[in-house]
Amino acid sequence: MSNDLDTSKLSFEQALNQLSELVAKLESGELPLEESVAAFETGVKLSRRCESLLDQADQRLQVLESGEDPE
Repeated sequence: MSNDLDTSKLSFEQALNQLSELVAKLESGELPLEESVAAFETGVKLSRRCESLLDQADQRLQVLESGEDPE
């Protein structure tokens, strides 16, 4: 399990899917400790990517609701 994943190019759906897969692996309890830690680190990165994309979408919606031109 690699914790050097570049999440910056992932879409929200891709990041969320990968995060869901990692959570399932962690919940299974079958990963060795070192792999669990690496999976957790990757999960944090994926979670931050999802949060960032949601924040960007929220900002765009706020601009639209305020009637301002986003460009």
